[in-house]
Amino acid sequence: MRQITVSAPAGDAAKISEVAFASGIERVSVSVRRVIEANGSESVKDCIELDVSTPQAKAFIDLLAKQPFFSRDEYSVAVRQPRALVSHQPLKDLTVPLVEPAIDIFQELWQFSQVTYGFLGRILIGGLLLGYGLVEFKLLFMISGLLFLPLLPLMLSMGFGFWTRQWRLAIQGLGSLAVALMILTAAGLIVGWLTNPPVRYGEFNSLLTGVLVSTAVGVAGALATADDVGRREMIGLAATAQVAIVPTWLGCCLVLGFPLDASLSRLCSGLLLNILAIVVVSLFTYALLGIVIPRDH
Repeated sequence: MRQITVSAPAGDAAKISEVAFASGIERVSVSVRRVIEANGSESVKDCIELDVSTPQAKAFIDLLAKQPFFSRDEYSVAVRQPRALVSHQPLKDLTVPLVEPAIDIFQELWQFSQVTYGFLGRILIGGLLLGYGLVEFKLLFMISGLLFLPLLPLMLSMGFGFWTRQWRLAIQGLGSLAVALMILTAAGLIVGWLTNPPVRYGEFNSLLTGVLVSTAVGVAGALATADDVGRREMIGLAATAQVAIVPTWLGCCLVLGFPLDASLSRLCSGLLLNILAIVVVSLFTYALLGIVIPRDH
């Protein structure tokens, strides 16, 4: 479910209403809003509000963005997700959760791919827990560390950015992922200095198995971001396991020593293939879902 508020130039409420009706929405609310800017100027805006299902919200925003009169300089669109709505629409229709508006996905992935102190702290703490779990082969610590690591949105950002031609988002996701991998390696080094050899974990998947799992994760992750009821946490755990273990394990082994049967080229190739699989498959999933963002976004 979505609540949409469109702020438009005075007199444009009729245009917005026509777009809403053309996208299958039956009712809109219109009011007048006084806008005061920092420079002291004042203006009057038409405020159009809609209480709609998630697919209707996507259809309306996609159609509005295609209109020749639409401009981000004159219009603003706010999208909210309420806990509940009671309206003239049947609940069966109102509560359809798929597909989310493209701008919801876009802004969510931008937020998750920002490199902040919180991002760096989560990666480091998760890497330390994961590294200790790898050295001692303690599954509970490994799972705890993986739960801290927000790696899936970074790869989805690349897939989404490439499909929608939002190159800055794709570059942001790639850069954030590179930072995360470096911090995970550093966390492995720290754990290696604080523990004793050997590194007990060595159960890595074959290249084929890893790519197949990553392919499934890419599809599930993209579907989850486009679905109001998608369970993203567990999918994120599966994706993180495919990507985070290798750099952390390498960091530990650089200090504690590598097993005699370790194949570094295979591990690094597997890591790159897993990342590539998630990015490419998520791209095609977003394409099949019909996710489109206007170029001026």
